[in-house]
Amino acid sequence: MRLLIALLLLTAFSASAQQKFYFVAFKDKPHYKEQMYKLQDYLSIKAIERRTRNRVPLNMNDVPPEKEYLDKLADLPLMMYGNSRWFNGTVVLSDVKSISDSIKALPFVASVTYLGPAYFYEEEDNAKENSLENQLNILEQAFENKKGIKDSVWAGRSYKQINQLNDLTILQNGVGGKGVLIAVLDAGFQNLDQLPPFQHLLREKRIVAAYDFVEKEEEVFEDDDHGLSVMSCLAANQPGLIMGTAPQANYLLLRTENAATEYLVEEYFWALAAEFADSAGADIINSSLGYSKHDEKSMGHKYSELDGKTTLVTRAAEIAASKGILVLVSAGNEGDDPWRQLCAPADGPHVLTVGAIDRFGSYAGFSSVGPTADRRLKPDLVAMGKGATLISGDGKIFEGNGTSYSCPLISGAAAQMLQLAPQTSAEKIKEALTLSANQYYKADKYIGAGLPDVALAIAMVTAKLDTLIDIRELPDMNWHLTFYVRTNQKVNIIIKEPITGEIERQSLTLKKGLNRIAIKGHKKRPAGLYQLSVDFQNRTVVRDFMKP
Repeated sequence: MRLLIALLLLTAFSASAQQKFYFVAFKDKPHYKEQMYKLQDYLSIKAIERRTRNRVPLNMNDVPPEKEYLDKLADLPLMMYGNSRWFNGTVVLSDVKSISDSIKALPFVASVTYLGPAYFYEEEDNAKENSLENQLNILEQAFENKKGIKDSVWAGRSYKQINQLNDLTILQNGVGGKGVLIAVLDAGFQNLDQLPPFQHLLREKRIVAAYDFVEKEEEVFEDDDHGLSVMSCLAANQPGLIMGTAPQANYLLLRTENAATEYLVEEYFWALAAEFADSAGADIINSSLGYSKHDEKSMGHKYSELDGKTTLVTRAAEIAASKGILVLVSAGNEGDDPWRQLCAPADGPHVLTVGAIDRFGSYAGFSSVGPTADRRLKPDLVAMGKGATLISGDGKIFEGNGTSYSCPLISGAAAQMLQLAPQTSAEKIKEALTLSANQYYKADKYIGAGLPDVALAIAMVTAKLDTLIDIRELPDMNWHLTFYVRTNQKVNIIIKEPITGEIERQSLTLKKGLNRIAIKGHKKRPAGLYQLSVDFQNRTVVRDFMKP
């Protein structure tokens, strides 16, 4: 059933430079305790279930702003544009020059923040002589007939970006995020409703809700195509041509970004959309948006503000994460720019920040780097963002560059993990993805922990018994063992060499949950098949391991 969004629709509001956005913050929530007993008024059943799974208690920021305050504010010459539970206030729009003073005079108002001018515009008509349907037919034929363009494997032109994550077999076996709700916050999803790779979303009613927070309407398919390209990596489902990593997931398509401008108001739109995603019960938020520079210089962010707690959009992302949502954001594309650093909200401590690599696994120079202003390493992970396979608004399959595209690849992988282990917390999903990465043992400011192995991450979250999940040699030439144990315990390891039959014994102390440990000193050992035996408290596991 399509969710209804409790927001006023935009009325006939003429575009004028005098129209300005403000955020009005209230001093308190005098009746919040009574409201906390009315969960059904502001949280869906799925949102409550997610909180239970993640052991998230209700608190004051779950409750909407005081209705009496909103009613009195509405008496002024302004438009109420969107209410924020998390920041206890509302975004308003007005063309009255003195409106800020009038608002500040109200006794319950704590502050008024100017967010920038309103800018509504009509999309240019980019229609060609051929209809969209005809263009798509022509493109389909071109891919069928041109050698090397349409890959013969199931994933089509998405093969490299999916296979690089060790995710191909999982997807082919039908694990595509079924039952998981992903909120995609972006600049628009142009023509998504008309393109063949996304028809399954409409046919199977996987778009649970769509809303444009910029223009206050439910139409999101007529705006910018950036979100469409992002969805190429998440939800596309046309075997042999293009595939995403979560084609079976359900989606909230939320437009928060006006691609033609960059003002502080867009960070507030992001927050409103994240709040809606929370209320609707989203399990994952994917945001391929970032904020550093703004059209008004005073609204831009300094590097010192990227400390995980200062910018509005980062604070919103952190609150979303505190509600049990797995929040994934792009690191940014400033690596080649003098700025170089991450863009908010990628600095959030509990946000999973994704950078970009190329098809060879090398750092993509445009990908923004860390650390954060408070010296935390970021990004957290990387995926293929250079030469990623995407689809444009006119149906063209092309290769694009950006952390915008590496992020949704991992968001889809997280949805697969939740499908197979639905009771797993967002924190545990993030931990498993990070531990599965090929550079987890030495994260850096360029690629973080590196490229995750989705099959390994899934094995981590689905393990039930004390076990050795995986053993492999990583680029540091050490052996890396992955364990899951139900209690803190000491285990004994016996390694038998293939040629001499020599036995090596070690003892390891494991903490409850997931453990990944490097066994050093094997760089000069001969190649061949080794036998590894692990004695747990109640069982013994024996694995064969091939050293290259």
